Parts: sequence; structure tokens; C-alpha cells
Amino acid sequence: MSAKRSYLFVPAISEKMMGKALSSGADSVIFDLEDAVAINEKEIARERAKNYLLNHLVNKDVYIRINDFTTVYWRSDIECAVESGANGIIVPKAESGSNMKVICQSVLELLERSGRKEDRFEVLPLIETASGVHFAYEIANSHSLVPRLVFGSIDYSLDIDCELTDGGEELYYARSQIVNASRAAGIGSPVDAVYPDLSNEEGLSREALRARNSGFKSKLAIHPKQLNVIHNVFTPDEKVLQEAREIVEAFEEAELKGHASISVRNKLVDYPVYKKAKGLLQYSGF
Repeated sequence: MSAKRSYLFVPAISEKMMGKALSSGADSVIFDLEDAVAINEKEIARERAKNYLLNHLVNKDVYIRINDFTTVYWRSDIECAVESGANGIIVPKAESGSNMKVICQSVLELLERSGRKEDRFEVLPLIETASGVHFAYEIANSHSLVPRLVFGSIDYSLDIDCELTDGGEELYYARSQIVNASRAAGIGSPVDAVYPDLSNEEGLSREALRARNSGFKSKLAIHPKQLNVIHNVFTPDEKVLQEAREIVEAFEEAELKGHASISVRNKLVDYPVYKKAKGLLQYSGF
């Protein structure tokens, strides 16, 4: 399975915009029913998203960002995602494990009704408040449908009343908490937040690099023009991939002979190093 480096948001208000997002270089696309859609357009956008997926051949993973749990829209949004064949949902304002369990149980009921398999659908909690960061482990560990967390830095900064800066120091704690919670819960590496300044490629690159160094393996995007920068940061270079191939091949050969600790390029290789190298090979197809 190939890794996902980018998740591109597109408002579910225009069939043309959804088509452009799907024809872009994004690894996956998010049809947005929440922030990008006015209240009086919610039901229209939901039907447009559903009809698009049912009537077009889609060649990449598509997620639906539903409206949050406190609104009247969330369950209908989940129905849209399940019935349209979307790969999963993004759950905004995820703040507790108990709420995530309710949402995931609703997903299971709808999957069963539609005949879809549970292991083909993902529920991605969007951590974008102080409560969400505080309860990140509880959220990450809430249900088997949750494979990774997603960070929303803009709403988080509004919630804690801080300023977003070029250096990003104000987000170190939240990013570290989300990465640590993901690892402790045994789920995949999280997805980093959007970068709102479309005119600043250098700023996007610096932020993506900070996120990668913190343990994130992918990033949200709000425009196709951001994808090249994101992919450049989150794709290991060929030298790193070649070393990973050597580690995997040598370790698997040694393991067959009963050895679980070897040396490759004068470096110790044991199970943790092997597993990291194996994970890097997800990027070999890019």
C-alpha cells in the first residue's frame, strides 16, 4: 500500500472544483461539508458530493469532512460518505473518546446496512481544540476505525488564543502531544495542518519540515499549488530509500537464519530499525 503524503481539501459545492481536485497530484482528496459550506448550502453540498462519487470514476481515496458532533448535520453527512463509497470521514472538533465511539458506532451501523466492509472505511479525528489535544490519546485509542489523527492548527490557535508565527514555536506542544498519543495508541503517524498562505512556498516548506521532524508523515492542503512542496518534504529521497531496501533485504534474510540483530553499512539493525525501513518503502512508488 502506498503512503499518503497529501490530503487536499475541496468545497463540496461545485462539481467542477471536485473534479479538478481529483485530477490534481494529491494523494487523497477531502470533500468538505463543514467550514467551506454556508449553512443554507449544507444539504445541497451533501447531495452534490454524494452524486459526484456515485456518478464518476474516482482514481484516488476520497474522504468527506462531516459537520461536527454538536450540529444536526453529522449523521446525514456520515450516511452520505458511506452510501457514496467514500473511503472515510474527517471528524472536526474531535474532543473526546466517548464522542468518537458514538460516531464510529453510527458508521458501523451504516456500513452494515449498506453491505460495505468495516476494514475499507476510515474515521479520522481532526484535533483542533485544547480539549482535543488534551484527550488526544483517548481519541486515538477510541475505536478500530481510527487509523490516524489529523491536526487543525488554525482553529487550535483560536481556541487557545495564541498567534501563529513563522517559527511555529506555539504549536510544538500540540504537535508533540498528537504524535505521542498516536504512537502510544498504536495507530499510524498523524496528518499535519493546512498552511493558509498560498503565496509563501518557503513558509510552507519550513512548516512541513517542522511537522516531518516532529513525527508527522503527511499534510493537509487547501490548493493544488501546495502539493509539490508538500510531496518534496514528505517523500524520502532515493538515497534514503535505497538504504531502507538494503536494511529490509538483509534483515529478512538474517531473520530466516535465526538472527534478529545485524549490521548494515556499519549500523546496528534490529527490529525497530527494520520496521522503520519497511515503513519507508511505502514511498517507493512516488
